[in-house]
Amino acid sequence: MDEQQKAQQPAASSFEDYLAGWTFKSRAKLNALLATALVSIAPVFILPMIPIDHTPERQPLLKVLLSFAVGGLLSDVFLHLIPHALHSSGSGEGGHSHSHSHSHSHDGDEEGEDLSMVVGLGVLAGLLTFFIVEKFVRSNHGGSGGHGHSHGAKPQQKKSEKPSDKKEKEQAKKEKKKRESVEEGIKVGGFLNLAADMTHNFTDGLAIASSFLVSTPIGITTTVAVLVHEIPHEIGDFAILLQSGFSRRQAMMAQFATAVGAFMGCLLGVLLEHGLGNTTHYILPFTAGGFIYIATVDVLPDLLQDSSFKQTFKEVFAFLLGVGLMVGVAHLEESM
Repeated sequence: MDEQQKAQQPAASSFEDYLAGWTFKSRAKLNALLATALVSIAPVFILPMIPIDHTPERQPLLKVLLSFAVGGLLSDVFLHLIPHALHSSGSGEGGHSHSHSHSHSHDGDEEGEDLSMVVGLGVLAGLLTFFIVEKFVRSNHGGSGGHGHSHGAKPQQKKSEKPSDKKEKEQAKKEKKKRESVEEGIKVGGFLNLAADMTHNFTDGLAIASSFLVSTPIGITTTVAVLVHEIPHEIGDFAILLQSGFSRRQAMMAQFATAVGAFMGCLLGVLLEHGLGNTTHYILPFTAGGFIYIATVDVLPDLLQDSSFKQTFKEVFAFLLGVGLMVGVAHLEESM
């Protein structure tokens, strides 16, 4: 009897360990989804309190927030996205170097060069992709349509035209003006910013899911870090959308819609668990390239327009404030 009990004990303990592990993973997945929902909903309560819109009276304040957005975006690229891509790639491939102890330093140098090359090419790929998309959209929607205004009909020709021809031409002109007003109303950069923000949220959701699968304290720490990082980022994105022609309501709804990316990353993370570890190595540099393009091509040119010394000082201060907040977030993430 004693021998039979001893033989049954390992089986029972292994079943209990399996059940406990399954229970932890189930709770971890639920916690990851709840944490992602918290991070996604938080900006909804903050954005309505920002007193800006795209009216002429609010342009100085909007430019100050755009400067804050540029500082935050570029700091996010150089202090968060690219360093995390290099760090996560290095940790993901570190296991290969341990099996070759006789050439560890040489292999480490080669791997470091390869990782730097991959991240650099990823950033350039993001820049090039956003450039191609904007060129394609502008060419298909009459981005150079301004030249068409110089090819009007001559007054002498109008006298010989029939009334029906005049009506058709007037109607065509009205339709053309409507198309141009829509194109001028919302700039391509606004949609590009939403695309980059969605991919960024995807990596955040993936990070939250993987953290909770390790342990609940690590998951909570990651959620707090993402939340602190996202609040200034969302404020900057809100200003960029307003500058691109979105109304306040449209900008808030669009920002809320980008939360789909976070839930997609979280769901893939909890379903496949650790199977998507290498995905962020390529997504982070690509997103960084998109943010660089948005900040330098779509936002900075508007800030270079003539303004008073006082307005310029405010914009520079807002830029530095965005950088300072991201530096603080980077230090907070390191301490966690």
